[in-house]
Amino acid sequence: MRQLSVLALAVGRRSWGQVRATDISASWADALAGLVPLITALQLRAATEGAGYVADALADQGSYVLPDGFTDPQQFAGVAADGRSLEGLLYSPVVAAKNAVAAGMDVSLALAVGGRGLDRMVQTTIADTGRAAASVDITSRISVGWVRMLNPPSCSRCVILAGKWFRWNQGFLRHPKCDCTHIPSAEDKAGDLTTDPYEYFKSLAPEEQARHFTQAGADAINDGADMFQVVNSRRGMNAAGMKTTEGTSKRGNFYSDSGGKSVRLTPDAIYSLNGDNRAAALKDLEKYGYILPGGQDPLGSIVGQREGFGAMGRGGANAGARAAVQDARATGVRIPSTRATMTAAERRVFDARLSWDAVRAGRNPQGRGPLTPQIAAQVEKNYRRWLSTGGQVFVQ
Repeated sequence: MRQLSVLALAVGRRSWGQVRATDISASWADALAGLVPLITALQLRAATEGAGYVADALADQGSYVLPDGFTDPQQFAGVAADGRSLEGLLYSPVVAAKNAVAAGMDVSLALAVGGRGLDRMVQTTIADTGRAAASVDITSRISVGWVRMLNPPSCSRCVILAGKWFRWNQGFLRHPKCDCTHIPSAEDKAGDLTTDPYEYFKSLAPEEQARHFTQAGADAINDGADMFQVVNSRRGMNAAGMKTTEGTSKRGNFYSDSGGKSVRLTPDAIYSLNGDNRAAALKDLEKYGYILPGGQDPLGSIVGQREGFGAMGRGGANAGARAAVQDARATGVRIPSTRATMTAAERRVFDARLSWDAVRAGRNPQGRGPLTPQIAAQVEKNYRRWLSTGGQVFVQ
């Protein structure tokens, strides 16, 4: 997959080199005529490799499972991950370049912006194609799921997902240029640095730990903090970097363990406030929910981190959702219209479509008051957004 990605990068750059500053759109349209078939061919190879390696990976683990059908690699070639045509996707670097020119940027610099955008697109497209084909093949095998495997160097957001076992219907969070992949498996086989977040972290030099996790984050992990809590704390961090809202909601881990406290310091703040007093810093790391009783578990120390009954199951308390999930696990087949067995991405598209259908019928999807033009416009915008990404939320 890496070789195919390198090839895609090379042909993309060669084609972008044909763009003329005096006629950006027309010259890129000419270059695209040759680039699209090449990327399509690489997608076909990526899909073939992605679908074909699942059987070998399972066999190597002693857990081979017969597929219910064969994945067709042809269906993954010529289209982008968001459903657009490949040509439509690859035309967008021109838009980025021309927008940069319109904003006053020098043409040569604007073309460099477009070129970098094309680099990201072709690399991500090849990786997504291989992953998508592997996902379909995994789905075709009853009771088989997947483990995220890192392809170092990896960012902190990807690292904390490594080694966690996912059901066949759970989406693969990725960011532009993400080259992580699936390990098809009936259960987690974590143990080496490609699947164990802590083993990967320990394999990095101190400066690399700091670069990927920040200095305070790396110090906290080395001092025994839970990597998941440290990395996730950055999602809700304020501008000063001293406080975070992560885990402070009523359903949050920190809120529950702290007796309802809503103010949580970040690792950066803890080390800054305690200076050279390491004992005090360790005490605060525990106080603010970074050092956990479960220790540094590669699968996550928090209850609920592992496979449960999904977002609709309320930990198994929702009988209908629990039964639907259990049936899907046992048979490997799920009812498409059952929200309990949808992926989060599928559910976003499904709900947005229901709201849009209500607007088209003249009803307020919120159920309260009349349908206003503002509500209709917002529903349309929301539906377009989730359609364009397939319901995916791309991590940054």
